Amino acid sequence: MTIKSKLKYLAALILAVSLTSGTAFASLTSESRAALSQLRSQNSAAAKVSSRALAVLVFPNVVKAGFIFGAQGGEGILFVHGKTAGRYRTVAASYGLQAGAQKFGYALFFMNQKAVDWINNTRVFLKPNQKN
Repeated sequence: MTIKSKLKYLAALILAVSLTSGTAFASLTSESRAALSQLRSQNSAAAKVSSRALAVLVFPNVVKAGFIFGAQGGEGILFVHGKTAGRYRTVAASYGLQAGAQKFGYALFFMNQKAVDWINNTRVFLKPNQKN
């Protein structure tokens, strides 16, 4: 497989993962709240950190797939002081010994205002409060 064909394969995987992650804003918010609630109830350390965090960015459904080359993507909601503050997207690419697909979720806890300001000002994510 040439480098050019590998790059095409990787681009196709990233596009496929990105297209499958489009979720309605209200549904995504509901899923994110439920995922965070489940995390807090099942993990006392997460509950403790969450109670001290200024903001939490929750990605309830991230899809990862690949064979040698892989891609992952998903959408999430930022909660600042418990209120919805924006919609964000995560994407990644990888290569190496891998085959298969998985679905998972994760949460990022922002513990100080500098971290919250960074997430609100970064251009890597969708702009905060963007509904689509």
